[in-house]
Amino acid sequence: MTKSAEEYNALTCVQLRAICKERGLVQKGVKKEVIERLMQDDTVSSSTALPPPTPAPQPEVKEDDEEEEDIGIILGSPTKVLAVTKSAPSAPTSIDSNDQDYQDETHTCHLFEGRSKFLSPSGLHFIANHQYRGGEYTHLDNLLNPFWTYLTELLPLWLAPNMVTTLGGMHCALAYGTLWYYCPDFDTTPPDWVVMLAGYCTFAYYTLDCMDGKQARRTGSSSPLGQLFDHGFDCICTLFFVATFSSYLEIGGTHWYTLLQTSLQFCFFMAQWEEYNTHVLPTNSGKWCGVTEMNYFSALLAFVVSLIDREAFFHKSMEKTVAPFGLTSVLPAFVKDVELRHFLLGGWGVMSLILISLSLKRVLFHPRVAGDDMDASEIRFNRINAMSKLASPFLLCVAAFIVPPEFIRTRYLSVSLGCVLSLLTKKMIVFSMAKMPFAILQTDIFPFIIAAIWIRCDTRLTKEGGDFVLGVLSIWYAYRMLRWVNISINQICTKLGIYCFRLKKRDD
Repeated sequence: MTKSAEEYNALTCVQLRAICKERGLVQKGVKKEVIERLMQDDTVSSSTALPPPTPAPQPEVKEDDEEEEDIGIILGSPTKVLAVTKSAPSAPTSIDSNDQDYQDETHTCHLFEGRSKFLSPSGLHFIANHQYRGGEYTHLDNLLNPFWTYLTELLPLWLAPNMVTTLGGMHCALAYGTLWYYCPDFDTTPPDWVVMLAGYCTFAYYTLDCMDGKQARRTGSSSPLGQLFDHGFDCICTLFFVATFSSYLEIGGTHWYTLLQTSLQFCFFMAQWEEYNTHVLPTNSGKWCGVTEMNYFSALLAFVVSLIDREAFFHKSMEKTVAPFGLTSVLPAFVKDVELRHFLLGGWGVMSLILISLSLKRVLFHPRVAGDDMDASEIRFNRINAMSKLASPFLLCVAAFIVPPEFIRTRYLSVSLGCVLSLLTKKMIVFSMAKMPFAILQTDIFPFIIAAIWIRCDTRLTKEGGDFVLGVLSIWYAYRMLRWVNISINQICTKLGIYCFRLKKRDD
């Protein structure tokens, strides 16, 4: 029995989904989408109510059959194409059963990964049709946009956009390796020229990061793979930023270092988590503060501190810092003896909490999570489900604080923690594009958590033993991250029929 739009609107979400279940329709989506799906089914049902005068067997539809008229979405690899029409067929076919699998699963709750470690056919379908939506431009973005465009015009047309991204990542790798050599555990200040090199590499990395998308549009090679490459490099390059700040602040072997790395990487993960739930990636907070300002400020700061006596400047107390400005009397007593470097890190910690709170607010009150057309039980489930995706990175950050920093080499803790958090962030980036479920407890977190508890609780474990455990974990997580990225890139390239570092289309 068909209903009007008003009659469907009068029903609750639970009742609407019960009707969808009875008819064998997809139950996911907001109330408006479910009503449209039911009304479309009513239209199809009414058009097929009268049987044809001479019944004929329905021909079987093959996966490689092509529909020439009214094609809505093209699915499949270059060698196997499946056409899905915008209007529903009058009889069930294999296309319907396949289309049932292609549904947004971001609101699905999985405790463990299971088979969702890599991209599913449904996920590859959504990636092939993914459209990136970033935040608004800041004033500095608008000011520098002609500069980035000018530099992009200087690039050769045969240069693939992913190579531009890789060149930016190589700058980070160069500076990170140099900092590692001169400041292996962030407890000694590196030479001035090394800090200046870090500042240049920060500037070059972000400038190239702003050019890769322009090069993609210039060469007509924009693809969802570019987003994975761009943001995938961003999340591993956070290790370079942590190394730069830690080297001239000399906070190795302290919980201050753990605070800096966990807060920075967790905030980056939350940005991808926000896109996963809202389909919009936050890149700024207002018109005056965004990722452009943060990156170029980091580069400028590195240039400035390379010209001063960093140890004398950052190690002095807040009382001595503000004394030349006559502000000693306004400082609370508990702040006067705090070193400037620790005061700055405390300020960053407060800023991180503000960013996290704003991200939580945007997600928990977003229409996709708490829409006006949703009932209370659905909103409650969506919010709990969204929050549960933060469990794995949060547990990793807690485990990092369990490890006694004075007992192990900070570099080993940094690399092992950085690689596993980067792996989780890359998964969130890809699963957001693929609309796949991100499990609450990722299996990759358990080796690090177990190692952290072991190092903390086993009194028989020596410092060398703790370093060995974290060193092995560093190698393991680096391998896991590279393997997962390699498999995902190959899956996406095969689906889209493209090469990763070449503009030419694939022939297979």
